[in-house]
Amino acid sequence: MARELVCVVDDDERARRALAEAVAGPDIDVQMFAGAGSLLQNRSAITRAACLVVSATLRDIGCVELQSSLLAIGSRASIVFVSGPCEVIQAVQALRRGALDFMLKPVDPLQLRERVNEAIGIHCAHRGRRSRLHAVSQHLGTLTTREREVLERVMEGRQNAEIAVDLGISTKTVEQHRARMMAKMKVGSLAELVVQVTEWRLLSDPLR
Repeated sequence: MARELVCVVDDDERARRALAEAVAGPDIDVQMFAGAGSLLQNRSAITRAACLVVSATLRDIGCVELQSSLLAIGSRASIVFVSGPCEVIQAVQALRRGALDFMLKPVDPLQLRERVNEAIGIHCAHRGRRSRLHAVSQHLGTLTTREREVLERVMEGRQNAEIAVDLGISTKTVEQHRARMMAKMKVGSLAELVVQVTEWRLLSDPLR
């Protein structure tokens, strides 16, 4: 089983090590960064990370600016901010921009670990969805123009006889195209086809 990466970012060394110790686990790799600058320069860590545990009081960047920079790079990791006393508006802004949590110090290690595990679960779910969508996209790309036409009409709930009339071909020919289409899409039922293609249509944008 692949180990998930959690990045800990804090410019206070003692706090950084304490946070890293709190989130460490047998299935988790922890990578520490002394500031946002060093994190943003490490694209491989950002791409791989399932969760970022970040001090909300970094000297080199603010929460909102960091979130914007990570989004621009393409990070899909959930962010858990940790902070000392701060303005409520800072926490609200971070949460509105998608942070998973904004925890005040002293942070309870168990609560932090729960949040990190939640972030990892979200990351794994998103990764599975991206994998499914990519597979559906690949399967769709193998269809001929006629098979795609049959697919579109099947998705509309139309029967083979109706599709035959619409396309000007025989029902038997429709059945042949439909069987090849189902095989290429690697589905065993109409219900499975509808679910896969509907999800792909609704959620394919995140693949970009």
